[in-house]
Amino acid sequence: MPLPFVDPERHTSAFNRVMTKFVRSGPGKFLAQHIAARTDPWLMRMSGGKVSWGMFAVPSATLVSTGAKSGQRRTAQISYFHDGDDVIAVASNFGGDKHPGWYHNLVAHPECELGGERFLATEVTNPDEYARLYALAERSYPGYGDYRAATEAVGRHIPVLRLSPR
Repeated sequence: MPLPFVDPERHTSAFNRVMTKFVRSGPGKFLAQHIAARTDPWLMRMSGGKVSWGMFAVPSATLVSTGAKSGQRRTAQISYFHDGDDVIAVASNFGGDKHPGWYHNLVAHPECELGGERFLATEVTNPDEYARLYALAERSYPGYGDYRAATEAVGRHIPVLRLSPR
């Protein structure tokens, strides 16, 4: 099943808006970070890519990368959206004070798979392009604004990665 196209400016249903509001709450953030992120790869595998927690608020897919230090295959469930043919991934780590492990993996080994498709990851370093993509990210999921505020408080800049099809 191909990686579903996610338009960052898509119109959302009332149910989706309620779920997004919940995910931005303390209990919702806990559920997303500690339960959904760990069970989504299994749900996606078992359902043939049709069921995930992300279908309720933030679209996600399973990222397969190579461990930065170990060289071993690593999987992580990440949210994403499209910018043309490219996929954009925001390494927010739920607003945590450290970058997520998958970010370090992609910097060390840019070849990856997302949703079963092959990509080459590059970090967005151009300030104007970063600002444009982060604004799209916040339209796609308003919680990215919360994450930016949390990380700015601890001096962390949230990386944005562009995944180009291979």
